[in-house]
Amino acid sequence: MSGRRVAFALSCVGAAAACANILGIDDGIPRDASVDVGMQDASDGDADAAVDAPPEAPFSPFACGTLTCNFALGETCCEKGDATFDCVDGSAACKGAGSLYIPCDGPEQCVGDAGAKECCTTDVLTDAGTYVATSVSCLTAAQCTPIPTHYVLCGGDSGADCSDATMCEISVTTLPGFLICK
Repeated sequence: MSGRRVAFALSCVGAAAACANILGIDDGIPRDASVDVGMQDASDGDADAAVDAPPEAPFSPFACGTLTCNFALGETCCEKGDATFDCVDGSAACKGAGSLYIPCDGPEQCVGDAGAKECCTTDVLTDAGTYVATSVSCLTAAQCTPIPTHYVLCGGDSGADCSDATMCEISVTTLPGFLICK
């Protein structure tokens, strides 16, 4: 037999042995047991379930106009000058004339080292005689007064975030579409 035929025959035998090892065929040929082929035992149902099901990503709903952003992934809200909304990943992404960065829609997004804070608007009086938000930020209760130059955003409509003198209602002029204590 020529050298080429011997090499070909040996490569075929090697390939068959590798396939037998991968497929778990016991053909009596000893193989190196230390080789890990990266497959799990088919009889181990629990391990297969862990491999098949990806972990769920965290989710914390954040109201943004008609959108729902995921605060847990760092999304916040940007109101464009034309009353449209986008979920953004920070204040730098909220650009353009008339844009308003909205980092919170309730106190649950204002948790930090500085203690309890409220999600609060800072408003100005327009020529039409209505107050509109010029900024939204996390402020202490003392900084978020008085109405109508400041309103507390109350996120969920339970009213639990509002003081006794106010109710959680949809804003018409201050921050249209958002729930505020008024």
